[in-house]
Amino acid sequence: MRITYGDCLHVYSNVGKMDYTVRLCLKLDENIDGQLLGEALEKTSARYPYLCVRLRKNDKEFYYGENKLPVCLINTDKKISLNSNESNYHVWAICYKDDYLYFDFYHGLCDGNGMYKVLETLLYYYILQKYGKCDANGVRTLDVPFDERECADPIDSLPDLDPELLKGSAPNFESAFSVIKEGSAKESSKHYIKDVIVPEKELLKYTSANDASPGTFFTVILARAIDSVNPVRDKKIMGGYVLNARPMLGNTYSHHNCVNQIGFEYSDKMKNMPFDRQCTVMRGLTFLQSDQDIVAQKMMGMKAGTKLMMQIPTLEGKREAFYSRVHGTNDVSTFNVSYVGQWKNKDIGSHIKEFWTHVPGIKPFLLELAAVNGNVYMSLHQNFEEDIYYKAILKQLEQAGIPYQEVQSEESDIAHFMDVE
Repeated sequence: MRITYGDCLHVYSNVGKMDYTVRLCLKLDENIDGQLLGEALEKTSARYPYLCVRLRKNDKEFYYGENKLPVCLINTDKKISLNSNESNYHVWAICYKDDYLYFDFYHGLCDGNGMYKVLETLLYYYILQKYGKCDANGVRTLDVPFDERECADPIDSLPDLDPELLKGSAPNFESAFSVIKEGSAKESSKHYIKDVIVPEKELLKYTSANDASPGTFFTVILARAIDSVNPVRDKKIMGGYVLNARPMLGNTYSHHNCVNQIGFEYSDKMKNMPFDRQCTVMRGLTFLQSDQDIVAQKMMGMKAGTKLMMQIPTLEGKREAFYSRVHGTNDVSTFNVSYVGQWKNKDIGSHIKEFWTHVPGIKPFLLELAAVNGNVYMSLHQNFEEDIYYKAILKQLEQAGIPYQEVQSEESDIAHFMDVE
C-alpha cells in the first residue's frame, strides 16, 4: 500500500530520526479487565483491516505491507516499541495497567481524528461487553459497512499544480520568536509533558463571554503568557492553531493526516486590545483561514511540493529532503495548539475519568487539548526543562478566574518507533 500525499511528510521526515508516535492516556472508572479488552481489540482490528499493517521500505520508497499477526495487547504502563517484534510489527498497540488504558499509534498512518475513530470503536466494544449496553450511534462497528472514503486521502484527489513551478523556490517563511533561541528556555534533548485539568463548565462560561472556543481561547492564552515572560522582542510571537481540514476537502471519513494550520500573530496592536477583542480577532482569523478555497489552495501547494520530492530517485534522498522541509519550518511558529474536539459519545465518555494526549516532540512548544466528561485535559509539550512559560500559562488562567488542577509533569512516554528493516 503506497504512502499517500497527506502522509508522506509525516512518514519520510521522521522514520529513523525521531519517535513520531502518539500515546492517548485514558483513566477509566474501574480497573481494566484484560480479557474483555483483548476481545474488544480483536473486534476493533477486524473493523480496521486497512490499519493492520507494517511499515516497509525498498531502495526507493516506504510502503505499508499487510500484517496478519494480531495487534498486541500489553499489560504495562511503560514505553513500548512499535513496528517491532514487541508489537508484532504493527504500527499501533494497546497497553493497560490497573485503571489506565494507553492507545499507542504511529502518527504517520493517522492524525488525531483518525486515531479517535479507532479508539472509539475499541472503547465501544469494551464497555458493551463489560456493562451490557453502549450507544453505537456514530461508532464504526463491525455492523457498519466499510466505506471506501475511510481509506481515501482527500489530498490525493486535489488538482495538481505544476511541480516545475516549485523547483528552486524555497518557502518564504519569516522566522518567529522562539522561546528557546530568543527566549528564556534552554533546549533539552528530552521532551517534557505537563498535564493539567480545567473544569469544562468554568472554561465555557468564560469563553462564551469572550467570543472564543476552547481552542482559540488557549491560542490567545499562550501568546499572552509568552509575551508576559518576554515583553521586549525583535521577533513576532506567532501561533499555529491546528484544525481538521477534512470538511473543507469534502471527505470526513478519511483516516489519513489531513490538518490545516491557522496562522496567528500576537501583534502590538492586538496586545493593546481587551481580552475579549483579542479572542474575537483569533476567532475571525480561524473563520477566514478555514475557507474551503483557501484550505484547498494550501493543500494543493503541499501536494505539489510532496510530488516534487517524491521524484528523488533514492529513499535516503527523499528522507533528507522531507526532513529538511518539515523540520526547517519549525521556526515559523512560536507555539502550536491542537484540539480535536469534545468526545461525542456520552455512554463511552461517562466511563473516562482522564484523557491525556501525548504527542511527538516535533514542535518545541505545543499544547494538546482533549475534552470529555466535564473536563478539558491540557497536555503542554516542551523541548526544554524550565517551567517559566508553564507557570505563565497557569497565571493567565488564574487572572481569568478559571480553576485548574496540576496532575503531573514527566518526560515523554510515547512509544518508540523502530526504523524499518
